[in-house]
Amino acid sequence: MQPGATTCTEDRIQHALERCLHGLSLGRRSTSWSAGLCLNCWSLQELVSRDPGHFLILLEQILQKTREVQEKGTYDLLTPLALLFYSTVLCTPHFPPDSDLLLKAASTYHRFLTWPVPYCSICQELLTFIDAELKAPGISYQRLVRAEQGLPIRSHRSSTVPRPWQSLRTSSRRPQRHRSWHLASEMLQRPGGGSGPSCRRWEKKLASLGC
Repeated sequence: MQPGATTCTEDRIQHALERCLHGLSLGRRSTSWSAGLCLNCWSLQELVSRDPGHFLILLEQILQKTREVQEKGTYDLLTPLALLFYSTVLCTPHFPPDSDLLLKAASTYHRFLTWPVPYCSICQELLTFIDAELKAPGISYQRLVRAEQGLPIRSHRSSTVPRPWQSLRTSSRRPQRHRSWHLASEMLQRPGGGSGPSCRRWEKKLASLGC
């Protein structure tokens, strides 16, 4: 990568993220919300998919935007940002061994547990998701694929699970990734549908990590 290209890439990803969030409001009907998110999300997805490192840049910017949401109390943007974070982690090919992105995310979303429903429930779901990914990277994507194919989910735990780009490279499998985005959307639009970690559990966990 040429000198200065990283800054240009970050600016382009930030601009695409802003477009993805533009016009989203709880006052709009769900049809407008879904149409705007899907259309702009496709453009954002195409941009970050050009290089595996772009996913990490996008995750950093999503977390930065999420922290701004907390500071300003912008309720409308929390759900779209949560969905984007979830979907981006699912599609991220690889996290470097020294990456602390998921720990930063856990610290960020833990602060929203005091927000009213459905926002606290959405963040509980994300904390459960992050915890699973820290224990077994890629396990959530595998579970989504098995669920959409009607396959039983294995009860035993795996230490490492291949990421989507590592295990599903053929063009015949590409539609599964798009259906996984749809499943992610359904999960985050049903706050409280799963069992998230308790506030006390995450307070102890984050305190032990120094977050």
